Amino acid sequence: MLAGYSVVWDRSFNACVAVYSAAAVTLLCLLLLAAVLDARSRRIPNLLVLLGLLLALGFSLSGALPVIQAISGTVVGLACFSPLYLRGAMGAGDLKLMGLAGSFLGVKGVLASALLTALSGGGLALVYLGFMVTSELPYAIAIFLGVFEFLLLKQFSPHYLHDFFGP
Repeated sequence: MLAGYSVVWDRSFNACVAVYSAAAVTLLCLLLLAAVLDARSRRIPNLLVLLGLLLALGFSLSGALPVIQAISGTVVGLACFSPLYLRGAMGAGDLKLMGLAGSFLGVKGVLASALLTALSGGGLALVYLGFMVTSELPYAIAIFLGVFEFLLLKQFSPHYLHDFFGP
């Protein structure tokens, strides 16, 4: 009896891991596309963000993240960079992109990603200054890097840090 239960648990666990991994890869692809578009045209299409939110909802319904966590993550993601947007230091597309990341990562994940994004943005700003680039920094690149760093840290961190990095 225990062996049968163990096999069922392993299958459902593997299915959850597969859904979560697919969600992470999907998020990174969306953010990479947004970063390329932002670097080229300084715009992040609303259609890309809407598609991402719909995909996040689909992944949530399939078990990657509880729907309430996805919604909370979206709100927190939007709130993280709202002060920068309100002061004119960040575009609305970047703000919506962080909300999109929150819909995939949840509250803890988007908070950690926002911190890593801010650090990545600072590093990119120093590179821009070093090369005397006078144009504005496409912040979608920093968002992509921050989320990518978060997912790497979550994957390879010791087990005792997993509570910090979210579900």
